[in-house]
Amino acid sequence: MTEPSLVDGADDGAGGSTADPRGWVLPRTVSVSDLGPFAEPISEHNGQAVAVRPLTDHPGWLAKLYRPDQHPEDARRLDLLISAPGTLPEADRALLYAGTCWPAARIEGPGNPAVGCVIPMAPEQFRGELRRGGFSERRFVEIDWLAKSDKSIRGIGLPAPGAEGRLAACRQLTRLAAILEGLGLVYSDWSFSNAFWSPSQRSVYLIDVDGCQPKKMPDIHQPNWADPLTPPGTDADEYTDRYRLGLLVAKCMTGQRDAHTFHTVAASPWPNQPTVSEVLLDMLFATDRERRPSAAQLNQALNSGPYVRVAPRPTRSALPPLPPQPKPQPQKPTPKSSAGAQEPVKEPESTPAKTPDTVTQAGWILVVLIALVLLFVIASNH
Repeated sequence: MTEPSLVDGADDGAGGSTADPRGWVLPRTVSVSDLGPFAEPISEHNGQAVAVRPLTDHPGWLAKLYRPDQHPEDARRLDLLISAPGTLPEADRALLYAGTCWPAARIEGPGNPAVGCVIPMAPEQFRGELRRGGFSERRFVEIDWLAKSDKSIRGIGLPAPGAEGRLAACRQLTRLAAILEGLGLVYSDWSFSNAFWSPSQRSVYLIDVDGCQPKKMPDIHQPNWADPLTPPGTDADEYTDRYRLGLLVAKCMTGQRDAHTFHTVAASPWPNQPTVSEVLLDMLFATDRERRPSAAQLNQALNSGPYVRVAPRPTRSALPPLPPQPKPQPQKPTPKSSAGAQEPVKEPESTPAKTPDTVTQAGWILVVLIALVLLFVIASNH
């Protein structure tokens, strides 16, 4: 793996400028006064930042201002990140700038070499008009939505990605991950909230990349994203990144986010990318964390390439069980007509019931009538 020593030879930020294709050339190190006035924060007290504020005189650019308790090495680390794109091939450098809010300059102040950094705002193409409950709001679309069904995505007014849209977004996501891994940088923040998704462009945009660190970094607990093979209290490293990247790609490719995700992956639903399932299962369930495939291997599989293992297939842990399905409630059988159609049961029509008194009265009337007939016959004979 390429270590971040690639950028160790770059200047330390004391001078020079960054040839940044994003529209603003500035020194690698600036002061707060160099940036002009700040607008109202668009984010506050989020992670390591106390505020993220737009630069009034430079539309499309932001000042990310850190907490004052940052590590003394943060200034050096930021300088490495700012210089890193210059070590990349042109195509990778262009993708890194287009697909991430890569820092353009370090902000320094009196007694504080790492007040913050200058970063670009995510492009407008990553905003969408989201409709919910009769209301609509134009906002950045988090990749969280790509991890839902096409029906759910259409339900908020966004075009459904389909299999091809999911594949295109995940190809870019894994290529960005491969670039970071090639630089020897740990990102750790592979999750729903740290990437935006453009349904129209089928692309993604990583944020918070200024937090990348060489080789390892503190593993901040993220609910539902914990690596089972990175024990609590230990650092995140490239193998932690591989697990979380695999988990994010699996959810975005399947549009699912529970145990069904893994069972769908295991069913190999992508015939045009036959090795994707194998790579994802090794990233997620290999019992040896160092046998997890790299981001570059996953990207190659997503591009219909082969999956070449340097050793036999790693042992995998079992897939998590599927959640129990609710049991259907039994229904009472309904009588059917001769034609097979169900018909309501009809109560029989009521008829007057015959009682013993009614029968007795009728018998006496008959006896009287017979007696009268006999008396009439006798009288006639005399």
